[in-house]
Amino acid sequence: MKRFIDICQFILVLLGLALCGLFITTSLGLLPFHGNALQWTIFTGQNILAFIIPAMLMWKICFKLSPLCAIEADRFPSMKMIGIALAIYFIGMPALNQIVYWNQELQLPGFLSSFDQWCRDLERLAEEQTKGLLNSTAFIPTAMNILVIGVLTGIGEEFFFRGALQRGLVWCGVNPHTAIWTSAIIFSAVHFQFFGFVPRMLLGAFFGYLYWWGRNIWVNSFAHALNNSLVIISTWCINKGFLSEEFDMLGVSDGGFPTAAVGSAIAVTGIICYLYHRGLLKGNGIEAPELPSKSNENAIEE
Repeated sequence: MKRFIDICQFILVLLGLALCGLFITTSLGLLPFHGNALQWTIFTGQNILAFIIPAMLMWKICFKLSPLCAIEADRFPSMKMIGIALAIYFIGMPALNQIVYWNQELQLPGFLSSFDQWCRDLERLAEEQTKGLLNSTAFIPTAMNILVIGVLTGIGEEFFFRGALQRGLVWCGVNPHTAIWTSAIIFSAVHFQFFGFVPRMLLGAFFGYLYWWGRNIWVNSFAHALNNSLVIISTWCINKGFLSEEFDMLGVSDGGFPTAAVGSAIAVTGIICYLYHRGLLKGNGIEAPELPSKSNENAIEE
C-alpha cells in the first residue's frame, strides 16, 4: 500500500508541475514574435517549464533528494555507452523504418472509421505544422531547429519521461523493465499520433534501456537528441535536393518479405546479447541504477 501511495504521490506532483509549466508556456504565444521565432520560443518554454523543471522539482518535493544526483545528470556519460547507443541506433534503423511504415499503413476495422479519420486528421495537421517549421533551407533557421527541436526537446523529454517518470517508478519499487515500458507507452501516447504509436514506443523503450544500462541521463538524452536532429537534417537535405524524398524509406519493403528489416532486428538482438554476456550492459557501474536508501537521503540533499 505504501508503494502505491508513493507512486501516486510522485506522479500527481509531476503531472501538476508539468501542467503548470504548460499553462505558463501557452502565455508565450502572446509574445510579439512571428513565424519560426514564436515556435522556437514556445518549444523552449515547453521543454524547460513543462519537462526539465518539473522533473527536477519532483525529486526535491517528493523524495527530498538532490535532483541532479537522483536523475544522474551530475557527471559525464561513458563514451563506451555512447558508442553502444550509436551502434544499436544505426544498425536498427531499417527495422524501425519498417515498423513506422507498417504502423502508418495500419487499417482499422470499419466500425472504427470515425476514430481512424480523427487520428489521421490529427496527424495530418501535425505533419503540416512540422513541415512549415522545417521547410527553410537557410542555415540559421535549420541550426535553430536542431538546437531547439532536436537537442533541447531530446533533453527535456528524457529528463521528464526517463529521469522522473521511469526512475521514479523504479525508486518506488517497480520492476525496472515494467518502469521502462510504462514510461515508453506514456511517452508515445502523449504525442497523440496513433499511426506512429508503436515505433515511438519502441524508441522510448530504447532510450529507457540506455538509461538503465548507462546510469546516466546524458546517454539516452544524446540518443534522443540525435534521433530528432537527424530528422531535421534529412529534411533539410531533401529540401536542398541532396537526398531523395525516399530516404525515409531506407530498408523498407512495401511488399514481399522485409529482408532488410528482419536482418536489422536480428543484428540488434545479437549485439545486445553479445554485449550483455560480455558484461558491458550489466555490472561495472552500468547495471540497474540504485538510489541510496531513504535512511541515507540526508547525505545527498542539497
